[in-house]
Amino acid sequence: MVLQRPIEDLVKLIRIAEEVGPRNISLIARLTGIPVETARYIIKVRLPRLGLRFRPIINDGRLGLVKHLMKLEFNYELKSLAPEILDVLAKTAYVTYYATLLPNDGYMVWADVPIEYEGRYRRLLESLTQKGILKSYELYPLDWVWVRSIDIRGIDLTSGEWKIDVTLKQSEYRRERVEIVKPDCEKWIDKVDLLVIKELEKNPLQPFTHMARTLGIKEYILRYHYKEHVIGRGLISRYRVIWSSKESFERGDYVGLALFCQDVDEEVLERMSEIVEATPSSSFEAISEERALYVAIMTIRSSWLVGILRLIRDKLPHNQMSIMFIDPVRRRRYTIPYELFDENAGWMFDEKKIWESLSAVLRG
Repeated sequence: MVLQRPIEDLVKLIRIAEEVGPRNISLIARLTGIPVETARYIIKVRLPRLGLRFRPIINDGRLGLVKHLMKLEFNYELKSLAPEILDVLAKTAYVTYYATLLPNDGYMVWADVPIEYEGRYRRLLESLTQKGILKSYELYPLDWVWVRSIDIRGIDLTSGEWKIDVTLKQSEYRRERVEIVKPDCEKWIDKVDLLVIKELEKNPLQPFTHMARTLGIKEYILRYHYKEHVIGRGLISRYRVIWSSKESFERGDYVGLALFCQDVDEEVLERMSEIVEATPSSSFEAISEERALYVAIMTIRSSWLVGILRLIRDKLPHNQMSIMFIDPVRRRRYTIPYELFDENAGWMFDEKKIWESLSAVLRG
């Protein structure tokens, strides 16, 4: 039985699956010594039942994209249209994620912007403000991004409940922090690569036969691009494990936590890293050199909040830190902006199309 396997075996399986990809079950079984059928059951059945999912870590730099973090506030009369406006920006202007902030009505938004369009993107936000769509915006181009998986040791593999205390106790086990850096101008992609990545974001375990039917591309072509480009060129760095439970989010058992630290230096960065490492949920960390800003984003159990705030109080000066809460229900994630890539022209930025699509929403 899966539940009788030592936690060390499951940790090992997950860490190897993060490195080689969860679809390589035969390789995972060989490297862990776990029977193939048991490994397949753990990855495809047992972990999803506990709310655990594998998610590919896309190397934005290899795609010529720079991840930007934005804080947006819409004008009062347009607040009800904000999700539709953000949907338009996802289809036309590289938005890949948004979530509402608590207790105010602002939004935290991520956009993966082609490096050659960074200046035009800032001007787009200025125009959205001038035309009265946005009340205000803050834009942070991110030079370094780090992501971590959840700490699987904190999950009760029978109930799926978290069972860990948030402390700074030293542990021999450390979650690997995967780094993604700002790109140079050389791109390593074509349209098929992006389509494969998009499908892996939707379901990293889906077979190539299903992917071929969905995309209308021959299976052998997809396998070639996956092996030689997506994996061979490091377009997907590796995978991470996240935890998600719609019911728990709706009950308010969990909340998103965003920590912003201004004027960051190496000492502050090390202290923040200790806090994030001590928190067993998956995490996103980044630095914007332009603004000397460090940000960490996590979804945490509500009962952890006081413990985390105590760690922050003890570790960091109050004048350097600001804290925001993210509604874990009112958020949306989009796949890589594959529709904005042309095989001949590369990444596109069509302001006319952006404004036409926005006008259609505003006319209602």
